[in-house]
Amino acid sequence: MSHDIEFVYFDLGNVLLAFDPNIACRNLAERFDIVVDQPWAAVYESGAQDRFEHGELSGEEFAEQIRQAVSLNADQMPTPEILDAVSDMFTPINSMAAVLNAVQSRGLGVGLLSNTCHAHWDWICRQPFYLNEFRFDVTILSFEIGSMKPDQKIYHAAEQKSGVSAGGLLFLDDKQENVDAAVARKWNAVRCHGGPEASLALQDYQVLESSF
Repeated sequence: MSHDIEFVYFDLGNVLLAFDPNIACRNLAERFDIVVDQPWAAVYESGAQDRFEHGELSGEEFAEQIRQAVSLNADQMPTPEILDAVSDMFTPINSMAAVLNAVQSRGLGVGLLSNTCHAHWDWICRQPFYLNEFRFDVTILSFEIGSMKPDQKIYHAAEQKSGVSAGGLLFLDDKQENVDAAVARKWNAVRCHGGPEASLALQDYQVLESSF
């Protein structure tokens, strides 16, 4: 089957970097000596993380919500330490470094399309990850756009920034609802995780000739 892919968008979490929210919650519990189930309720069940990734909360506002939820003050829970604790849950999927370089070396555009918050992105950018040595042609982050996948606004922004028509776009994401939203815009899209699954998906679309 022939595909005319001109631009490939990669999701961040579980495609380029593995992550585990349970680690973020454990970091908070251990660092601030709070009951282990409190961080999950404060960060995720409260909707604070969702609002942070939508760009509706600043880092300080997010941290204050966490402090209020666990009944601690800013001296006991400094904002920078909260933000780093909830972000220190990512590990690189190292085989994807070669994948990114191979796609770009073929003359295709390469972009990042991610639901994330300022704290996570700031922490990632301070790590010695391969991701920080790679130059994306376009970076679309939900907290900057004010929209999260699978909402159509973030896909529209990605489409416009790529400069490529929908049929020339390929998107790799680990969540089916995000893939379905891309397909609804006539993009090519595949649900997969980073590593062998991503390599195979790119081979299927004739973006890569071999796996990494």
